[in-house]
Amino acid sequence: MKTRVIIQVAAGLACTLFFLWLALHRVPSGAVIATLRSADPVWLAAAILCYAANLGLRTWRWQIILRPAAAVPYPAVAKTLVVGYGLNVIMPARLGELFRAEFFKKAYGLPRVWGLTSIVIERLFDGLAVVTILGIGLLLATVTRRLSGVLVGVFITAGAIFGVVLLVALCLAGPLTSRLFASLPRIATQLAMMQRGFELLRSRRIIEVVVLTLVIYVPDSLSVWFAVKAVGLTLGFADALILEGAASLSTLVPSGPAFLGTLQFAYALAIGYAGGTRTIGVAAATLFQLCLMVPVALIATGLLIHGSGSVIYSALAGKEVD
Repeated sequence: MKTRVIIQVAAGLACTLFFLWLALHRVPSGAVIATLRSADPVWLAAAILCYAANLGLRTWRWQIILRPAAAVPYPAVAKTLVVGYGLNVIMPARLGELFRAEFFKKAYGLPRVWGLTSIVIERLFDGLAVVTILGIGLLLATVTRRLSGVLVGVFITAGAIFGVVLLVALCLAGPLTSRLFASLPRIATQLAMMQRGFELLRSRRIIEVVVLTLVIYVPDSLSVWFAVKAVGLTLGFADALILEGAASLSTLVPSGPAFLGTLQFAYALAIGYAGGTRTIGVAAATLFQLCLMVPVALIATGLLIHGSGSVIYSALAGKEVD
């Protein structure tokens, strides 16, 4: 466990340095700072409100996904989600997802396997949604300009990855997996919990999750659009979809705290394709990190300090998965 964490951290920091170099290449740091200082507080406040609404809707969706395992109250789910998202901001390589499962086990007694399965389902729907958003944005953009080879490559790669994940999840939701490992009781028990979670994909509850996922990406996209607007650039509909898709997918790449580097690169790439400057892109990404992500990290830190610090120690110790 500790070796895996070290590898994740090293990979995240390496990606941060690489993508920061790509994003900041030939971008004057003074221009970025000047753009940040001139940010419009009204549009920034709108971005913050939309981001808060986004988190509230994500909490509701996660509560629905968790329902087969336990009827967890909304405030409890919200607390756990904020802790996980906040630690994703603080720590490299999305290690907050592991802490989210650990936090749920320690605080509410749910097995780590179930917690991790619910997170995989959550991220699967997010991935399929943002790939679709990016694809629609690129399709609409072809009316007025040539496609970006890099953005098309991102769309194809991400679509293939999440398509494979969906197929694997559907297989795990079927009865065949349990039969294959029936002679191995310990593995069979873990798989049974995973299967119970993935059964969502074959039930009517998937309609609730799909609809809610679509609703989630309204305030999510608006928070990105408002952040860009705050630094002086108004994006059209197609370009807003492209930025939302590229920015969301960039957070899946191992990176440093607050998705530093990968988010700057995604913003610079998408805004450059929209006709804006790389300076605006880097500034908008940095503004999003400082004013939307960092506050979530501070709230998560407060929640952990307030009687939940043992969760961090347990996760770092790498205890055996239940």
